[in-house]
Amino acid sequence: MSFAENIGGRNWQYQHDDAPIHTSNATKNYLNSKNVTVLEWPPMSPDLNPIENMWNIMAGKVYENGGQFYSVNSLKTAIESVWCNLEPEILQTLIMSMEKRVYNVILKIGKTFNY
Repeated sequence: MSFAENIGGRNWQYQHDDAPIHTSNATKNYLNSKNVTVLEWPPMSPDLNPIENMWNIMAGKVYENGGQFYSVNSLKTAIESVWCNLEPEILQTLIMSMEKRVYNVILKIGKTFNY
């Protein structure tokens, strides 16, 4: 919650991908108790969710040069390092791609496309 407020202030909204953990009663109750506005989002729509592209970019950086990890701690450290060293332009580019993504979904009449 504090992370979201640091980025978006008190006026932010939560968007999830309808994964069972996100739609469980416990999660719904928690978000409701915190007065979090949850955006309606079509199920099975990774092409509309820039974070899916972000995970792919990060995985490429974590495992570049054949990276192997033999402990959870070393993997966690690598992931945190990649996250902390991401260029802000990558995130901005993904965010700015939303208009085009929505347009493509409309053109495809709701079917997925590769972004």
